[in-house]
Order: sequence, then structure tokens, then C-alpha cells
Amino acid sequence: MRNLLNLLVTLIVFWIGSEYFNQYISIADTKTLILASILMFVISFLYSLMLAASMLSIVVGIGCLTTPLLILASIILTPIKLWLLDRYLSGFEVHGFWTYVVLSVVLSIFTTKVKSFKKEK
Repeated sequence: MRNLLNLLVTLIVFWIGSEYFNQYISIADTKTLILASILMFVISFLYSLMLAASMLSIVVGIGCLTTPLLILASIILTPIKLWLLDRYLSGFEVHGFWTYVVLSVVLSIFTTKVKSFKKEK
């Protein structure tokens, strides 16, 4: 359920960005909006699986090396995901470095709020 909420939040953030800040984020059509949200979700889901495997491997001793690297990667992963979407998904464009930064912060804040909202229930 939490993953579905994260997908929905990402879709809403992208939609609001393209509607109200279209000089910074442009999304061609609804299909591109849905595809971009799904791709962000899939990449995040795969990353969380890698992080979980890394945490489990701490018992073996390997996780001591990989976990800090994965945590560091999480800080820069969202702008990289946005850049990959911008580069390879036609119809999805992010204009400017600061747009990547602001969009990454907004996505992080709202997905964190979804996680904390789910824990409260």
C-alpha cells in the first residue's frame, strides 16, 4: 500500500510541476506523465531491494562496505533518476540544475510524509 501511495505522490508532484511550473518541467501528455511516475517508482523499488540486501549482508561482513555506499547513493539517486528520465523519456523535460534540486527535495519530502503517515495508522 505504501508503494502505491509513493507512486501516486510522484504522479501528483510531476503533474503539479508540469501544470504550474511549466517553464521548468514540461511533460508532453498524460501517457508520459504516467510512464515517468512508474519508472521513478520502479527505480526506487529496485534501489530499496538493494539496500535491504545490503543491510542483511552486514551479518556476513560484506554489508559494512556496501551499506554506506548505498546510503550515500540515496542522497544523489533522485536527481540522477530525474536526469535519466529527462534524457531517455521523450516528452519529459526538466530545465535547469536548480529544478533538479528543488524537484528532488519536493519528492523526498512528500514521499517521506507518506511513509510517516502510513506508520502513524
